[in-house]
Amino acid sequence: SVAYDRTSAPKEFRVSGWIRGSLEEASPEPDKMVLLGEFVYDLERSFVQTFHLNPCTAASCVVDVIRLDVLSNHGNSLHTCIYRLRVHGSESDSIVPVPGQS
Repeated sequence: SVAYDRTSAPKEFRVSGWIRGSLEEASPEPDKMVLLGEFVYDLERSFVQTFHLNPCTAASCVVDVIRLDVLSNHGNSLHTCIYRLRVHGSESDSIVPVPGQS
């Protein structure tokens, strides 16, 4: 069931990821964190919402670790609740491994 008090729902958030390699060539900085997108969770929409990454960002690198930063919520000063975070993607057959990692 959906919570009655939705003030603790996240509002503004960003998703970052660590690049482990590039589709075109091995990444010179294999542990570089990049911003994958900034989003707003809208309480007026369905409680399950989908957010798409910028295609240029998503297609240019392989990410195997993500970070979620909640920047604000819908008014609760004590805490922010996240019930579920789902991440979907696809693995490319053309991934070039980073030198020194196997």
